[in-house]
Amino acid sequence: MTEKIAMPVPFEDKTVEYYMDVRVTESDEKKTKLRGRTNPLTWQLMKNKYVVLRDFLPKEMITFAMDIWKADEENGGLYTNQEVKDITFANPKSSIGKSKGGYCTPWGVALHGFIHNKLKDYIDLDLRETYSYTRKYERGAYLGSHTDRPSCEISATLCLDYHTDDNTPWKIWVRNDKNYAHTEASIVKEESQDFNHRERINNGCKSVSLEPGDILLYQGPNIPHWRDYLLGEYSYHLFVHFFNAQSRMRDIPEFITGENHDVDTAQPKFALELDGRPNRWTKQQTSKEFEKFDTAYYKSDYENMVNYFDDCHLQEKKK
Repeated sequence: MTEKIAMPVPFEDKTVEYYMDVRVTESDEKKTKLRGRTNPLTWQLMKNKYVVLRDFLPKEMITFAMDIWKADEENGGLYTNQEVKDITFANPKSSIGKSKGGYCTPWGVALHGFIHNKLKDYIDLDLRETYSYTRKYERGAYLGSHTDRPSCEISATLCLDYHTDDNTPWKIWVRNDKNYAHTEASIVKEESQDFNHRERINNGCKSVSLEPGDILLYQGPNIPHWRDYLLGEYSYHLFVHFFNAQSRMRDIPEFITGENHDVDTAQPKFALELDGRPNRWTKQQTSKEFEKFDTAYYKSDYENMVNYFDDCHLQEKKK
């Protein structure tokens, strides 16, 4: 029996017309205007660098995932205690050890696949899975402002459960007024999380509150994102990551997309999809392949490759 695959965004929903001025070959003196169509949600992700999808994950799936997560905690945390170190830039000492995470946990893998298929009805991009990550934050936790590596070209963050002092979600902040890819970590933090509240608003920073079931989809390498101190008992989070198979990262020779995961003929090594580590698609370590791409990526002008939609412009409609 063939598994039913979610259909892509219907053409009739692609109401946004845009164009790109490109040179078909490097020797061309003039640019050619290429036209395209997409839907409003995708255009918002392309140009605003993030989009919020409310009530995206069904409550039954959240309950199911949390039952597995808490069962793992009660049984010693085989999956949830994989990583207890803080992984973002310049976290305060007081926040160290206030969270526990797991790479490609069973419930993270399952939700990643579900989210990937459902996104095809919403986002008009050829997204491919890289990896998922689950993390429980406890009182005093802190997520330093940072941008992501290429395996997180398009990222999604979800809150599955929380208990805060004011009974509201632990806000995530983003700065989306310019492209921060290829910017030093210290500058990223100085121009985002280190601002006071007024400075943040004046400099294009925005806060997003996500109730369980909501999803924030964003350009991971391009916009700083962070959370201030958690004032509450806990907040459970899922992160699922993708790359765009039609990304300009294809210009990097070491870029390997492989086949779409929806088919059975996928090649055995995916490099970028796997982030160099095993996941549900293969038990093989592909770190060598990934390191080749990673090295080439950071030697390139990747700010003009990863999530680069600056050349896309709205087509003015004729009156």
